[in-house]
Amino acid sequence: MKRLLLIATVAITSVTFSQKGNTSSAGIAWKNFKSNLMGGDMDAAAKELADAKDFIDLSFVNDETKDDPKTLMYYGMIYFTAASLVNQTDEDRLNAIDPDKAKTDGLAALKRSIEVDTKERYSDDVKQFAGMSRDQSFQMGLKMYEEKKWDEAAQLILMAADFGDVLGSSDSGYYYYGGIAAYNAENWKEAERAFTQTAEWGYEPGVSVFYLSQAMQKQDRLSDAEVMIKKYVKKFPGNKEILIEMVNIYIDTDRKEEAVVALNEAIDLDPNNVALVFTAGTIYENMEDFENAEKQYNKALELDPKDVNSLSAIGGLYFNKGADVNNAANKLDFGDPNYDSMVAESKDYFKKAVPFLEKATEAKPEELTYWIALRDAYGKAGDVEKFKEAKAKVAEMQGK
Repeated sequence: MKRLLLIATVAITSVTFSQKGNTSSAGIAWKNFKSNLMGGDMDAAAKELADAKDFIDLSFVNDETKDDPKTLMYYGMIYFTAASLVNQTDEDRLNAIDPDKAKTDGLAALKRSIEVDTKERYSDDVKQFAGMSRDQSFQMGLKMYEEKKWDEAAQLILMAADFGDVLGSSDSGYYYYGGIAAYNAENWKEAERAFTQTAEWGYEPGVSVFYLSQAMQKQDRLSDAEVMIKKYVKKFPGNKEILIEMVNIYIDTDRKEEAVVALNEAIDLDPNNVALVFTAGTIYENMEDFENAEKQYNKALELDPKDVNSLSAIGGLYFNKGADVNNAANKLDFGDPNYDSMVAESKDYFKKAVPFLEKATEAKPEELTYWIALRDAYGKAGDVEKFKEAKAKVAEMQGK
């Protein structure tokens, strides 16, 4: 019985030694790969890297060595490097690799190696590899970013950010600019991943939440975006940009009452923001709340008397109000005593619209829609001469 136990112990030890031997063999092949690469022999380098992968695969799946820091180190280095050479050589063993998975698995292995290396025998080597890879990836990514090669920039800058994670560094700037590149490349998943990180760290929270929301919506996940925004409204209660994105969600889902509440909160944070005040006016107008719409448009014009959007909006508000009153008058029974007063009231609104629409055409004389609105306001207000002039201007602009 004792002899059998001894044989079993020897057998187990031999298996463990064999797997550690595979790790050592992977290390030798890895070093040969780097030597051949430096020497310019790409074919030999690719063969050595494929050999290194085969050896490390044997160690990585074995229970005795899969959590060994040395095994994890070589696995990370080999797999991450192999991912960048897929379809770049004639080595079939490398070309069979899924590059995205190889990079992800490689980074995870490097990070795990540092975690389990309690004696720090290999941590310096891992950090050196990660640090060098991080710097190279960022510099290459920055060049691509400046050239607006968004897909390449996103991959490289976010790769640099991921290496920072291996090193225990929160590279918020890398995730931020990598996320912008991913967004411009319409890589919504990577943009979401990047801005999820920056939003959670509170790095440029307003912009991060905006891009994160947009990336989610591009993936048809509007409800997820809403939940996310509400989370950050609570986390950053004084952030105007996040509130505005919340407003946009409410507008897109036709929830006007909630939109105006959130928008007024944003206005309280930035009361002199003409765009916010103007938007509040448009929401109130869509809610058919004439008094509040008028109030907001006038407030916007107090802030900027030349704001053409507010000029045309309040002119349109008065014109539409006049039309509504006039239509209501026309629906009265013949001889109704209210008819004359309602027609007079409608004409007053048309007259109110005129000076605002005149200023809008002065501010933006090339805008045909403003001239058409002004022409119609002159006509409804009973100003025949001005109506003829505006009519001629419209005809001229339409090429008639």
